[in-house]
Amino acid sequence: MKRTYIRSLVVVGILLLITGAGIAVKGGTAQADTPVVVDNHVDPALSQSQLVQTAPVSQPLDISVGLQMRNKGEFDSLLKAIYDPASSSYHHYLTPDQFNQEFAPTDDQVQQVETYLQGLGMAVKNVAPDNLLLNVGATVEQAQQAFNVQINTYRRGRETYYANSSPIKVPSRIRSLVMAVTGLDSRIKLHHHYQNAKLTPKLDPVGYGPRDISNAYDIGPLQSAGFLGDRQTIALLELDGYQPSDIVSYMQYFNPVSLGSTVSSVASTLTPALALSNLTNVLVDNYSGAAGQGAEEVSLDIEMIDAIAPHANTLVYEGPNTMQGMNDTYARIVNDNKAQIVSISWGLCEQSTGNAEMQLLDNLFRQGVAQGMSFFAAAGDNGAYDCGDTNLAVDYPASDPYVTSVGGTSLQLNVNGTIKSESVWSDTSNAGFTSTYGNGSGGGLSSNFSMPSWQRGPGVQNGYSNGKREVPDVSANADNNYGYAIYCTVLAANCLSTGWNTIAGTSSGAPLWAASTALINQYIQAQGKRPLGQMNPVLYGLFNGPRAYPPFHDITSGTNLYYSATANYDLASGMGSPDVFNIARDLARQ
Repeated sequence: MKRTYIRSLVVVGILLLITGAGIAVKGGTAQADTPVVVDNHVDPALSQSQLVQTAPVSQPLDISVGLQMRNKGEFDSLLKAIYDPASSSYHHYLTPDQFNQEFAPTDDQVQQVETYLQGLGMAVKNVAPDNLLLNVGATVEQAQQAFNVQINTYRRGRETYYANSSPIKVPSRIRSLVMAVTGLDSRIKLHHHYQNAKLTPKLDPVGYGPRDISNAYDIGPLQSAGFLGDRQTIALLELDGYQPSDIVSYMQYFNPVSLGSTVSSVASTLTPALALSNLTNVLVDNYSGAAGQGAEEVSLDIEMIDAIAPHANTLVYEGPNTMQGMNDTYARIVNDNKAQIVSISWGLCEQSTGNAEMQLLDNLFRQGVAQGMSFFAAAGDNGAYDCGDTNLAVDYPASDPYVTSVGGTSLQLNVNGTIKSESVWSDTSNAGFTSTYGNGSGGGLSSNFSMPSWQRGPGVQNGYSNGKREVPDVSANADNNYGYAIYCTVLAANCLSTGWNTIAGTSSGAPLWAASTALINQYIQAQGKRPLGQMNPVLYGLFNGPRAYPPFHDITSGTNLYYSATANYDLASGMGSPDVFNIARDLARQ
């Protein structure tokens, strides 16, 4: 009896353990499935929109799922060392394989997220080589279930769009892996930051050409010495296509290979094949590359590179103007790792971009600068009010600490090409059209990023400072009244059929700085130095001295519709516009 009793107790105990374990597992599963917010961001336009209906459940969606970087603390320490002149790792850039081995999400982590999404019927169409980004195809019904949201159709003015009405959530068991989810909102499209002068037919170019740019920003001494961008590669992030024959026409007229000569006997030797020989299109997400509404921006970017660094290889990365298309284009540029320099003329105000999306792209920018890339982005054309309303805001990605933000000036030249005056660009003549207060140089304080350690110097700490990242970092001409002569015939982009257009905006400054950096890299590499990589620590280092030559033209007059220019750094023009030859000479001495 005693044995039987003990045996019975053992059996009962085992059953209790099994039952308890079952309860624990079920409880753990329930806890693991608890929806957790990925990002509190909901499109701010919803408050000014009318609810039409719930979105059709069968409507297809293209979704980006961004994953967290692995070993981020160690990565940040290494990144700091790569840009510390006192470190043995200084300018020893990572390869993509090295990044993937140490810092990319593991295949197992990717599989966990894939399993969850595929279990709900979603299709994972592609995973980026660094495992940071998943492309997902889904229906509205699947997305609502996966991300615990309601997706509705809204109307705002003449625009109808769909968007999620509440923050995106994922199960707690994968929350530590997922950084961002985008693609549930069809309203958000990136803007190109250029301004077109009044549309009057022009048979000949009106505006600044290659030699004017060269004279104004002291690029000529480098070009005359043979530094034209040889063995340098610049990537352009574009969300539209262009007409190749327009680029040929620009090159044949100005022939910047000969530093601005328009002598017919010289220009005639520049065949279409030669004019396009350094230009390569990289199409992303099956984008057709057809020239559409944004073609004038793409033409501007390419022709600005040609004007300054005509021997540089230019990779035109073209993707669809969607959040997924933008994310994939950035990921392709970084993972291809073919370009030392990247120019970005497209962006959104931070409030429209959302915190999670900014974190997703910030990871890619971090990876890029660890690989030795320099990123330049237009600061925006709505002055201090980047969202176009009455609230102070700045543009993303220009506000990212790993990107150099390029603001805008109004540049007037003397007959001999020297600078007559240069002030902060602003224009209230079209107030209420694209922006409440008009147009001007983007600038102000980030709502998302803290002030980086390298952002210091006279004027950086000012009456507006609040511990956040300040933009712009630098500037260049952006006033369409003194704009650049650009050739574009794409009528869908409002280009003139005669070809010559006068264009500016801060998007002209991003490729100007990118092309100038190509010449600077070539110059210092000829003296045994490595490419510069992330430019912000370099530029602020020169700003704070010591240096032999003044690297910037200090902009001391004008406003960007809110912030005023002052001596030294200010929130309207940053540190100023470039003296490219001086920057090159200062860096060569280091």
